[in-house]
Amino acid sequence: MDNREKLEKMDRALRLMEDLKNSQVAMIEKSSKLQMDAMEFNFSEMEKNMGDLFSRYNDSLDLINTEVERFEIKRNQFEQKHGLDKIEE
Repeated sequence: MDNREKLEKMDRALRLMEDLKNSQVAMIEKSSKLQMDAMEFNFSEMEKNMGDLFSRYNDSLDLINTEVERFEIKRNQFEQKHGLDKIEE
């Protein structure tokens, strides 16, 4: 695999991480909504469980965000190191 192909694969990985991040945000929003509904319905077990899910999803989102930032830096360094940031004519 040449450097251009490797960069394209890195870009694909970044898109997948962004997709994962967006999915995680949706899970956080849904678990939060369900927790609020459980409070309204006075379902304490469901309220607790949705709160636990919210916390887990939020921790996962933090991990994903950290990894996206780290990977973007590595990707950009790779691009510059191999001169792939120059416009080809």
